[in-house]
Amino acid sequence: MVNNKIKLCLVCSSGGHFSELYFLQDFWSAYERFWVTFEREDTAIVLKKEAVYFAHSPTNRHPKNFLRNFVLAWKILRRERPSCVVSTGAGVAVPFIYVGKILRMKTIFIETLSRVEKMSLSGRLVYFPVDVFLAQWPELAGKHKKIAFRGQVI
Repeated sequence: MVNNKIKLCLVCSSGGHFSELYFLQDFWSAYERFWVTFEREDTAIVLKKEAVYFAHSPTNRHPKNFLRNFVLAWKILRRERPSCVVSTGAGVAVPFIYVGKILRMKTIFIETLSRVEKMSLSGRLVYFPVDVFLAQWPELAGKHKKIAFRGQVI
């Protein structure tokens, strides 16, 4: 049964970031949702029955695509009006978290499993505006006041 009062924007890069967010299906499947990711073989196959928007890539240290994704985030989030933006990273998360905050949406960032002791660049960029920052390792959570550890995704 889908909860119609809450709508999620699930945003992530393809590959490992996508796998981590997809493995949270027990959480997000209960809500109305849409995805924002990159158009790759893994995402196209797995999300064929989901509402999906494809973002611009590459994003790592690519200012032009950051700006393009910021505009895309503005358009999508204003149209869809989700209750919450949830992301496992990477670079595509940043414009969606910032636009989500501008539009007064709740935001959640889940740091990738590969980050044990140091935040990713995306994590450092969204650390201050994001509402909830989760780490998948207690070592990382223990180093930052705002980061909580609630277990691992996979």
